[in-house]
This record gives sequence, structure tokens and C-alpha cells, in this order.
Amino acid sequence: MKKTTVAINKKTASNTKIFEVNGDIIVPDIKPDIVNVINTNGVAYICKKDVTTGRIRIDGNIDTYIVYLADNGDTRSIQTTLTFAESIEENNISEKCFSKENIILESIESKVLNERKLNIKASVRIKTEVYEKSEIEIPGEFNEIDGAQELKETLNLKSIIGMNKVKSSIKDSISVDNNYQVAELLKTDIEMTNFENKISYNKVLAKADANVKILFLSEDGRIGVATSTIPVMSFIDMDNITDQNICNVEYAIRNMLFKPNSNETNSISCQIDFDVQCEAYENKTVEIIQDMYGIKNNIDFTKKDVEVQINGNDITEKVNINEKILVEDILNIYDVKCMPKVVSSSKSGNFFNYECELNLNVYYEADNRNGLNVKNFTLPFMVKFEGNDGDLEFDILKKQFTINNENVDCNIEILAKKTNNNTKRITIIEDVTCKDIEEENEYKMFMYFVKSGDTIWKIAKKFRVSMDDIISINKLEEPDKINVGDRLYIMR
Repeated sequence: MKKTTVAINKKTASNTKIFEVNGDIIVPDIKPDIVNVINTNGVAYICKKDVTTGRIRIDGNIDTYIVYLADNGDTRSIQTTLTFAESIEENNISEKCFSKENIILESIESKVLNERKLNIKASVRIKTEVYEKSEIEIPGEFNEIDGAQELKETLNLKSIIGMNKVKSSIKDSISVDNNYQVAELLKTDIEMTNFENKISYNKVLAKADANVKILFLSEDGRIGVATSTIPVMSFIDMDNITDQNICNVEYAIRNMLFKPNSNETNSISCQIDFDVQCEAYENKTVEIIQDMYGIKNNIDFTKKDVEVQINGNDITEKVNINEKILVEDILNIYDVKCMPKVVSSSKSGNFFNYECELNLNVYYEADNRNGLNVKNFTLPFMVKFEGNDGDLEFDILKKQFTINNENVDCNIEILAKKTNNNTKRITIIEDVTCKDIEEENEYKMFMYFVKSGDTIWKIAKKFRVSMDDIISINKLEEPDKINVGDRLYIMR
């Protein structure tokens, strides 16, 4: 019996955990008293994880920026880091497993306890998926069984070659306009783009760009914006990979540090540490036997369902949002943070409808208020996908904001992607036994009328003849298209 071995990343556990992170901070002595908080924002990341039997421990940080109105009327900011430690417990976790985490800062806010003390409360969502490498043997042909008839399906599968993870760091000094002297940071954002992988024998060169955007306060109380695109490059060792294979590379922030440069007053020091994880795959074209029977033998077998990884295309849908939002007294937009998320989902026929919303945080300059101003908006939108329910991921493809008096025209393009569409559950045949049956020398011919649910395969199996004989005798040009009531001649 011919077999094909396929290695897969078998998902053994999946968990989504939402939790709160709280912390009190004291205003540093060098900063003025707080009157009220203007804005609280932050970046959440996982700095360490440990996988043990039945448990994953996750340690992380939320780098937080609190922008506030001081008692002297100035806009000031406090930069601090909240830490957290959470455990994911699942029976199917073992030390041999590897896990993927997606962390999202759902919300963050600050409350003034007194003029020198603040409480910060953040809501964090971590989705964890646990995988274990597993090998599956897929039967191809049972040549040793004389007269065996096989119903096959051809699939393009991904067979995993290996996984590896390396650490990568970037360190840069981000210049700002010479008219500004950086005093305090108000907000930082990092977006990874322009992914590129080059494969050579036993090695992967992974490239990407880290797009950094920083809002800052100058020494004379003005708001400034600094941007930089910093290349990230990593060499990842991967045994047995060649340029004929494919690989997926993911970047995860593990630590970051932004601060005004002490040596240059018009620059910001930036350092970011990444984990760069690579999974390498080989494409395999495999014929799966879905059913079989014998013309000269009684064939018995058992079936087993297994999950495999396939070369499927991403299921995506573009959403265009064109809306006007009212921002009173707006003069200039410093930045707009766009955060799409799914609110609910419902099934309608063969489709799933996802009700979503886009949260906008508009950071702007007003003509009657000094310093940084922030206003929040929520824009609803809908996405529809055919098939089963699944998680959605979003990419912001375009965002354009134009001021028109006190209205801001929003032109936003979102790419919604349905995940978990690269796996398929298939049925494979195993434990095949056959037993000879007495040959019938008598020639027989049957006339059969097609019934509901019939296929040529089912009819051929019923009468123990080959599909080719039925197709040839009845001169069927399109064997897949037979109708209820059609007359077929069966000879054996």
C-alpha cells in the first residue's frame, strides 16, 4: 500500500482571555499638579512566556502615556509602564507544544485620585492558540487488492518542514523639526508593513518595516509629530528549507523604549525588541481515498477524520467608510487612531453577518484651547462572509481625514480577513481487510432508474461494477450530471 506522510501543526488548544490591569502612580516631583486627564493611551505587548504541562504563563507590559492639564494651565504628560502576569490553563498543553498569542489593548483610562496621584485601569484581550507537530499517513493506492475501486479527491496540502524563532532589535534616533525641542512624549504607535521573505538553503532572510509615529510636547508647549520608517532584518536558520518552499513570518514586540534624546534636543531615542517566528512548509499534492469497494472482493475498512493544512487563499472583504464627524473648533489633525472590532455575528442562510464598529480617537489642535485635544467617535459597519463562523482580522489599507470647517471628512478603507480558513477536515481510510467472494459466471444486465441522491459512484458500488463501465455503456458525456429518473444500463 502506497502512503504519503504529511506533517501538520495540530491545534490542541485555543483560549481567549480578557482581564483588567490596574495600577496607581504618583506624579513625579518635577511635574506640576494634575487638574484633569486629557487622554490616556498605551501599547501592550508580551515580554515573556513559559509553556509547561497544562499551563502557559504570560508576562507583559503596557507602556502608558497620560496626557493631563496641569494646575498652571499647561499640557503635560507622564510616561509609565504597567506590568501584568496571566496564566492560560488547558489540559492539552505540553512542553513540546508551541503557542501563538495575539494581544489587544481594548481600552485604557486614568482617574485622578488627588492632584499628585492617578489610578490607571486597562482592559486587555489575549487570544492564545496552542499547536503540536503531528504526522499523518495518508493511504494513496491499494494496488495489492485486485479489482479495488477507489473514489479519490486531489488536495494541495501544506506539510510543515520546521519552525524557529529568533530575536531582533532596532535602535534609532528619530529626528524632529529643528524648530522643536522635545520635552515629553504624548503617544507612540508602531505598525509593521512591507513584509518580505527570501529563502535559501537552510536559511530564511526576513525583512519588514517598522513605521513609528510619535506625538510629543516641545519645551515651549507646542505639539509636534515625528515619524520614521525603520527596517527590521532577521536571519532565521531552518533545516531542509529550499527556495521551492513557502514560509510564514510573524513579528511580536517583546520590549520597547522611547524617550527624548538627552544628547540632541530635537530627536527621540527609539529601541524595540522583537521575536521573529518562522514556519516553513512544503507543498504536497495528495490524492485522498474517500471511499472504496471491490468488484471481486468484499472490502471492509474503518474511517478516521483528521485535520490538515491546505493551500487556501485568504477570504477577504474590503469595506469603505465615508463619513463626516463633527469636531468643534478644529484647526489641525495630529493623528487619528483607528481600531476596528467585531461586536456580534449572526447566521443568515449560507452567510455569516458580522456587525462591526470602527473606533476613532482624533488627536487635534483647537483654535480656542491650547495643547492636545482628543475626541472619540464610533462608526458602525457590516461585513458578510460565506461559510462557517470564524474570527476576523482587520487591516487599515487607507485612512484620509480632511478638515471642512468643523467637519472632518473620513475616507477609510478596511480589509476584513476571515482567519482559520487554511485548515480542512478530511476522512482517510485505514484498517482495510478484504475477503474473496465466489465469482458469478452468469452474465447479467440490469436497467436502473436514477434516484434522488444518486451518483455514478454510488450506483457502481451498489452493483459492484466500475464507474468507467457505466459511463462507457451509457455513453455519458457528463457523468457528474445525472438526473432523477434517467435510465441506465448496468452490465456485469
